[in-house]
Amino acid sequence: MALPIESTPTPATPGLLRSINDRVVLELLLEHATLSRGDVRRLTGVSKPTASQLLTRLEESGHVIQNGVEEHNRGGRASAMYQLNPRAGFAAAINVTAAGSHASVADLAGSVLGEHRDFGEPRPASAIASLALALATAELTMSDLSSIVVSVPGSYDPDADTLRFAGHLPHWQEPGLVSWLETATGVDCHIENDVNVVAIAERQIGAVRGQKDFFLLWSDEGIGGALMLGGGIHRGSTGGASEVAFLLVPGVPIVRNPARENHGGFDDLAGAAQVVALGAQHGIHEATAPEVVAAAVATGAHEFLSELAGRYALGLASIIALIDPPVIVLAGAVLSAGGPELLTLIRDHVEVVAIRTPRFVLGAVVDDPVAAGALLVSLNHTRNAVFST
Repeated sequence: MALPIESTPTPATPGLLRSINDRVVLELLLEHATLSRGDVRRLTGVSKPTASQLLTRLEESGHVIQNGVEEHNRGGRASAMYQLNPRAGFAAAINVTAAGSHASVADLAGSVLGEHRDFGEPRPASAIASLALALATAELTMSDLSSIVVSVPGSYDPDADTLRFAGHLPHWQEPGLVSWLETATGVDCHIENDVNVVAIAERQIGAVRGQKDFFLLWSDEGIGGALMLGGGIHRGSTGGASEVAFLLVPGVPIVRNPARENHGGFDDLAGAAQVVALGAQHGIHEATAPEVVAAAVATGAHEFLSELAGRYALGLASIIALIDPPVIVLAGAVLSAGGPELLTLIRDHVEVVAIRTPRFVLGAVVDDPVAAGALLVSLNHTRNAVFST
């Protein structure tokens, strides 16, 4: 029996083809920074006149600008070089934590133009005020922005327009969160889980570039995860997919009503407080979990590192059994501090307790990865909007 046709393909009109060609060239300029007409012809396969028309049209629309000339080696005429117009669009991100917010603004090319950190009690209004100060540094206003991404340590439910699993952000719990942000700013706003944006960054610019399927384990102030499937983040029906802190694991008491208590078994086994406590049991007395792990690596505290690796492996064994990822990325300040030594120990323990052992890699986006990931996601939205006009 023939399957029903759900949609009619869009006719390949001249206007549509021009739009597709324009977008291809703009994405090539993102990849190559500068291109000549000859480069466009070579990379796209279009004719010489079409390449010229493409660049002329994009220059007239303000999407590209000329950037010097390229001298031909054989005495030919100088060829104009083109680049993406960085001021054709602007993106912003706000990373919100229990300690405050970090706002940043970038142009279309990805250059950061302004930042501001607010260490006060995190509230939506104060986060917007922080963004306004970052914009002032960049000599921009809200009206210049195409997108704002707010990254949070919690899960956003788009149907309910509310934040879940974020009891440490009490002022962000009211329904209508995105609606309020968009009314306050007049800009297209998106709420993203902090670990999800790190996973997107690792796929675009980090340790797993181009990898369509992987799981990212995050260990920082808490335990978290992100699942990339088919090149996109799997969010679940209410945005709570990969909240692995709530996994039931052996070795700790079962948490009853974990959503209400805002903690779960895996976090109780291998979260930051438990890392510090485990370190103290092994004679490593440092204030934070990353410092404990870094000290353990520096002093060769193999017993501590192996026990910690075993705890991570218990949670990963359930994740591997459920989703069978080809790659697991280890990210966050605690796992980064452990480096290759902790990675190897985790893999060794996984070989014992899991049904299979995927490839393990360390995250490569380590300089404020959540803020960097949020800004990258906002740039993705902005570029999509600009490239579609």
